[in-house]
Amino acid sequence: MFSCFFPGFAAWVDAVIFVFSLDNESSFNAIYTYYNRIAHHRNTAEIPFILVGTQDGICERAPRVIDDARARKLAQDLKRCTYYETCATYGLNVERVFQDGRCNGNV
Repeated sequence: MFSCFFPGFAAWVDAVIFVFSLDNESSFNAIYTYYNRIAHHRNTAEIPFILVGTQDGICERAPRVIDDARARKLAQDLKRCTYYETCATYGLNVERVFQDGRCNGNV
């Protein structure tokens, strides 16, 4: 998916915000794929990353499947990566993702 865009994207990107759903295993696993695609075209030590796990899809029909420890482990694996758990429905940490990124020169 989007493989033709990655060489150009990786060359000009200043920072990356990866977002996955805490109730969706495949969205979580996709982060590794996208990170590796970027790493194929650019030294990831040059790029700050923010990892965002969103709670918005969690409900009785779609329970949480990604726990905090797994999400933090992923952020650690990505290096230079801060992890936030957000909920746009209630405004939890949404603004903070962008404020902290801007203050740290990451986004």
